[in-house]
Amino acid sequence: MNIYLIGFMGSGKSTVGRKLATELNWNFIDLDNIVEEQEGLPIPVIFKSHGESYFREAESRALKSVSNRSGLVVACGGGTPCSTENMAEIKESGIVVYLNMTVKALVSRLEKSKTIRPLLASKGKEDLETTVEKLFKERTPWYEQADIIAESLNADIEKIAMQLAARIKESEN
Repeated sequence: MNIYLIGFMGSGKSTVGRKLATELNWNFIDLDNIVEEQEGLPIPVIFKSHGESYFREAESRALKSVSNRSGLVVACGGGTPCSTENMAEIKESGIVVYLNMTVKALVSRLEKSKTIRPLLASKGKEDLETTVEKLFKERTPWYEQADIIAESLNADIEKIAMQLAARIKESEN
């Protein structure tokens, strides 16, 4: 069994994932890193050279490569769960945790982020909010299929990780 953290970009999946993995004594994997390793290119270059659909296929391959393992906390990309095949793969091989935040909070985090996010790279401040809102609405029905929905707005990362670890340990018994 694995734990898959899903949610919009900037929701804290990698940060919570590292802490959660430590709490559970499991290994942490960021799916974006697996994509980059398998493709031999950084994600922004994959998007620019091959396009989003190629990236999504690479992301699905990366997901398959980790879903047959066990004892992993996996931080998924924001769009990873947004396909029937990927969501089925995730649900069949683990517990799915959605880190939920408001659009306003996400925009604020994304404006401060140093991470290059190809779907937002060319957006100015006003366009950023519009784009985030649109993508968020499209992705929310996928995210809400999670087994656990955790509100991550203004939360203490340690506390979220401890609460999730407790819930996951509970569900194992």
